[in-house]
Amino acid sequence: KNPSAYREVNEEYAQEVRKVVDKLFKWLSVGLGLEPDVLKQGAGGEEIEYLMKINYYPPCPRPDLTLGVASHTDLSAMTVLVPNEVPGLQVFKDGLWIDAKYIPGALIIHIGDQIEILSNGKYKAVQHRTTVDKDKTRMSWP
Repeated sequence: KNPSAYREVNEEYAQEVRKVVDKLFKWLSVGLGLEPDVLKQGAGGEEIEYLMKINYYPPCPRPDLTLGVASHTDLSAMTVLVPNEVPGLQVFKDGLWIDAKYIPGALIIHIGDQIEILSNGKYKAVQHRTTVDKDKTRMSWP
């Protein structure tokens, strides 16, 4: 109820994210040499559950002693992430933790465990973690 436009804006955003997810499912299916709807149907079709949340990481005086979120892969099919300009997302590649670059207006897409399973491992779930900043609040919207 407060702010008054929150629910309306959030519902509109959710509809737009669903369009992005539908396109990603199609492209990922085609990339496997399958019909465009195969992965989406395998993940639940029109019954797919969507979860929206906000991650809030307040400033931390000793960021060297903590993580925002420990290393993990997402249990979901995929994650569409809207970051803010405060860095903190890291992905594990070739034995190293690499900082994800923030690009204004861009979305970050994580392949999740369900897509890895449905693709028989051809698409890998992204192992990632988050760090905190000493001076700035970091937020993300997966």
